[in-house]
Amino acid sequence: MKIALRIVAAACAALAMPSLASAEAVEEKNLATGKQKLDPASGYIFIQSPVRTFGAFLRVPDEGTRAEHKKDWDEAFEKAKKKYPEQLRSWQSRANIAVQTKKKVPDKPVEPSAENFSIDPIELRDMVNFGPMYIFSKDDAVGRFNYLNQVKPGTYIFYGPLLMQPGMVSGGLCFCMGTVRFEVKAGVITDLGNYLFAAPTQTKNWDVASVEAWRRAEEKAARKGEPVEAPGMAPPALAFGVPNSLKGLPVVQAEFHAHGKLNNYYALPITRMQPVPGVLGYRRDTVIDLRTGQDVPSPVIKAQVKIKK
Repeated sequence: MKIALRIVAAACAALAMPSLASAEAVEEKNLATGKQKLDPASGYIFIQSPVRTFGAFLRVPDEGTRAEHKKDWDEAFEKAKKKYPEQLRSWQSRANIAVQTKKKVPDKPVEPSAENFSIDPIELRDMVNFGPMYIFSKDDAVGRFNYLNQVKPGTYIFYGPLLMQPGMVSGGLCFCMGTVRFEVKAGVITDLGNYLFAAPTQTKNWDVASVEAWRRAEEKAARKGEPVEAPGMAPPALAFGVPNSLKGLPVVQAEFHAHGKLNNYYALPITRMQPVPGVLGYRRDTVIDLRTGQDVPSPVIKAQVKIKK
């Protein structure tokens, strides 16, 4: 939590001008005036925090997203193939001059093929960001900021506390080594509460090998009549619930599951979400689903970013 608060404070202070509102951000004042309306075909993600916060979710590509991505890939591939002959002729001319002048011959352009051609990563197609600007509402009585985002229904992965601005990522962290996911259904507000910040244990270098390890910790705490806590700072109280303006609408509490490794698409500092009792654990660099005790499969990491020294 302390890390998240420091990131928020530093990022907000660094903003020369507020970022443009995300197309998915919903504001309470706009609902009240009718400027915005909730769409029953869309899903909604609700988040609360004691401070202005921010982050990003990746949506697991469905058949519709895959079809759109394939269409764009095909079009871009055809354009690239048409441009290649001219690129080759231009290279040949420059290569001949280089040979005559005894200079280094430039690299020959690679002919586009199905194996080497790519466009934007499909995983980023339905990316959703929230905060720190354009809050849904602020509850001064309890001291919290609320965020509501309109999204496509589907499975969402918490990518980490990323600060997004138009066309770029200003900073933050990538939970590339382990995080959580949840489902969002159409016509429903999925209440995340403050789970993303309050549920993870506030400790470092504390790996959990299995469900049994958690059970032993719970039994030990039960014998002493104490809550289950890892060594270190206790997390803030977990809280769910939507503002009065959203009550009466279909609202469900998010159900979280462990998710494996992710590619670092924005060259951010890489870390992982801290262990979440009963949901997310680790055995060294292996992500553990504490609901089942099984290892979480992780894809081959393709976007490996080397830190410049």
